[in-house]
Amino acid sequence: MTELDEQMKKAYELLGLPEDATREQVENRYFILLKRARAEKTRSEAGEDDGETLKLAEINQAYNLIIGIESEKSVTVEKQTKVGHFFYYYKVHVIIGLLIVLVGGYMIKEGIDKRREAANTPPANLSVSVFGNFYFADAELLEQNLLKLVPEWQRIKTSLVYNPPEIQSQQDMALQQKSVLMLITEKDEVYVTDEKNFESLAMQGLFVKLDEFAAKTGLKIPDNLIRQSRTEDDTSDYAYGIDLTGHRVFDGIEMTQERQIIGIRAPEERWDDVATLLGKLLQTMR
Repeated sequence: MTELDEQMKKAYELLGLPEDATREQVENRYFILLKRARAEKTRSEAGEDDGETLKLAEINQAYNLIIGIESEKSVTVEKQTKVGHFFYYYKVHVIIGLLIVLVGGYMIKEGIDKRREAANTPPANLSVSVFGNFYFADAELLEQNLLKLVPEWQRIKTSLVYNPPEIQSQQDMALQQKSVLMLITEKDEVYVTDEKNFESLAMQGLFVKLDEFAAKTGLKIPDNLIRQSRTEDDTSDYAYGIDLTGHRVFDGIEMTQERQIIGIRAPEERWDDVATLLGKLLQTMR
């Protein structure tokens, strides 16, 4: 076994995955471990440390190694020599390092631009993220369409996060890593997702259970529009999504023939505003 093979084996063990795990399994497990690591850090800072902590740096290193290696495997035809392995291993880490720097720089610039814009824009009544395989989606047009449903509102903050369905290039890998970072740093209140990303995000525990939401807000959701899933902690399926595919609010948005499924991530104190928007959407469903 080469040094690289040993590194890969340890990376899979650290993530608690078999070595034949699919890319989707790796991504889902990585996101779950990130959430646990952050929760443990919070408990530790509060003096509730139980002695078992996940090291965020090791989790990131294991994930980057596995994802980087798997991406390169798809274009590698010949077996690499010992020297080739050495170059290959460090090339992947250099590329990933550059990607992280580029993504970090982009996010810093984006943050500065947002602060400049904030001085000239009214506060948002709600935040909506279009997340998934929606490369050509027009987030600004979606905001305009949503505001027509709730004209008394001043602004609905909409954003587009493209998550490629398959990794076919280094650019795809960078976009996918950016989508993970956006989930961690930007907690929007409502998500419009495609089917694949709805299943993935619901399984990671990102969305609110609709039964609890409806009980609190009184929102009536038709059974035929409800989408069920389950998290790692659920013992059965629960309602987590509302399928609004074909709603006129998405006309002209360029949703690439994907389904449009709504998931709620808002904290409870924001549920009334979410219910206001969803109520208007359900009333105008054709």
